[in-house]
Amino acid sequence: MSEIQNSQKFRNNILLVIGIIAVAAMLRAPLTAVGPVINEIRDDLMISNTVAGLLTTIPLLTFAAVSPFVSKAVARFTMPVTIFYAIILLIASLYIRTIGTLEWFMVGTVLLGVAISVGNVTLPSYAKWKFPLQVGVVTAIYSSTMNLTAGVGSGVSVPLAEIGGGYGLSLTIWVAFGIVALIVWIPQLKSAGEGMRAAGKRVEEVPKRRMSQSKMAWAIAVMFALQSTTFYTNAAWLPSILMDKGLSPEAAGYFFMFCQFAQLPMTFLFPILASRVDSQRSIVAAITGLLLAGYLLLFAETPGLLIFSMIFIGFGTGAAFSTCMLLFSMKARTDAGSISLSGFGQSIGYLLAAIGPFLMGYLFDATGSWTPALISYLVIVVMFFGAGMVATRKFHIEDELEEKV
Repeated sequence: MSEIQNSQKFRNNILLVIGIIAVAAMLRAPLTAVGPVINEIRDDLMISNTVAGLLTTIPLLTFAAVSPFVSKAVARFTMPVTIFYAIILLIASLYIRTIGTLEWFMVGTVLLGVAISVGNVTLPSYAKWKFPLQVGVVTAIYSSTMNLTAGVGSGVSVPLAEIGGGYGLSLTIWVAFGIVALIVWIPQLKSAGEGMRAAGKRVEEVPKRRMSQSKMAWAIAVMFALQSTTFYTNAAWLPSILMDKGLSPEAAGYFFMFCQFAQLPMTFLFPILASRVDSQRSIVAAITGLLLAGYLLLFAETPGLLIFSMIFIGFGTGAAFSTCMLLFSMKARTDAGSISLSGFGQSIGYLLAAIGPFLMGYLFDATGSWTPALISYLVIVVMFFGAGMVATRKFHIEDELEEKV
């Protein structure tokens, strides 16, 4: 037993952790790198602003469509092999996006969405499988990596485009992380052996009832949906809201970047805290308080208060994301339950996240004011709290599904 526990400890799997970090680094940065150079992409591909906006929405719709089917791929190939194939697909998609035509850019974007979907869904279950004793720490590491590289991706996109003489370098630089992940993953494939087959067998043991029949699964899905909606709506409209408050475009950009990086400490801290408390309801309450404070301060007009708004929104957004990712692991007793719950929750979440920015934009167009959008943020936060109270009840998803068999 002690040998098994030692094999599952963080310090005895450093190479694997590096691989997880490399995979996580590619799950948001290739998307956030598009926004800052979208005008250059639009001009190069000779497309309208509407089509250019669609390029940023396609990955989210792909996430929603693909996420429920990832567990089937894992059941057939096992998690390490599925992730390995996803890395290869992701590397290929990054190159395809830069071939130079709209058709290839679309194809590359869809393939990128498929590859990222696999990583999004499998990482929570993989952390539970490989590090059951330290799932909170591993979740904190890969969640923080995703947020860090998302900020870096948007920040270095324009400088890389200037260095490379076009947006191609901005979009393909992340291939380097893919190559690192691919190299690190090869030993996992060779050494897994019976463990991989056992994992595949466990994933095949999916609960007989579908996730949609579980109240807890729906609650976690709604939590993930609401935090995804705030994240992508912030990315789309928060700088515009800040400019409406009187900030210059440059200042609004810096304020938003500050919000992005404010996510990091809470993204790392909250999964560790949530994995060590008896009930995650206190964690949900803390996240709700941070988000409410942030969005209430966004009604202010002074830069000083808006800075605090960005801090609290960043804190709350980072904590909400990483806590949801942890719940995919903690609220399932088995690998099968974890990956099925992750796929279900992320499918619902990303579908709503794709709708959110459009709805916020519609509210502004219909009223000529950002006030209805700000009120909508507050409603979303309250709904997040309600879903969190249901999602953090003290039992596992398999318990509820077995009762319905």
